[in-house]
Amino acid sequence: MTSLLVPGAERAGRVRSAQQRHHANAVAVWQGGEPFGVILRRGPREALGMVGAYVLACRLPADMVPGIAQDEPIEIDQVTYRIAEPPQPDESGWLLLQLEVA
Repeated sequence: MTSLLVPGAERAGRVRSAQQRHHANAVAVWQGGEPFGVILRRGPREALGMVGAYVLACRLPADMVPGIAQDEPIEIDQVTYRIAEPPQPDESGWLLLQLEVA
């Protein structure tokens, strides 16, 4: 039914799923649900050629975490993190989460 309302929605979902499986470097669990792949990034943040704060960020499909919000916990590779800032959606249906160790 969704494919009738939004042309290409089914294909876009398959592409997101394939992208998630291919690029995932960590496994997340949210609210005790099923594990799913995420892209976890750790390292120094660079701004204007200078190294600043440490980055701990995660990219994941928005449909895997409906309603996720700032200050909620998420488990990634058996470590519990807190979402430090409001989730940032992008046009491809993925979210960027800035994390802190809980």
